[in-house]
Amino acid sequence: MSFQLSILKILDGQTDGRASLEVVKQHLAILYTSGQEWTGRMKRLAERAPDLDIFGQKLVVREPGVWSITEEGRSFLAILERPTAVHREIASTEPDPDLPMTGASTRSAPQFR
Repeated sequence: MSFQLSILKILDGQTDGRASLEVVKQHLAILYTSGQEWTGRMKRLAERAPDLDIFGQKLVVREPGVWSITEEGRSFLAILERPTAVHREIASTEPDPDLPMTGASTRSAPQFR
């Protein structure tokens, strides 16, 4: 999946979000031979999107000779690249059924004497 994320990033970096397959291949060759930083970054992002399918999810559209990132692809990438703390914060706002609820909705019933 990190390979697909690289394609999204390459297309997102193009002025009009479009590139020929040859241009995509050239960018991929440069990125994946430039050291472990890119590979590590893509692997970390891929952990956040384990079921990614850029074509099936219509994040990238293939036209004769050209691939284009869609608005959905740009939005997906922006959300995916948010700092990890944001992802943790979002996850922590979801209720955990194993924890007691807190807040106004869980006020204890008044105790009568």
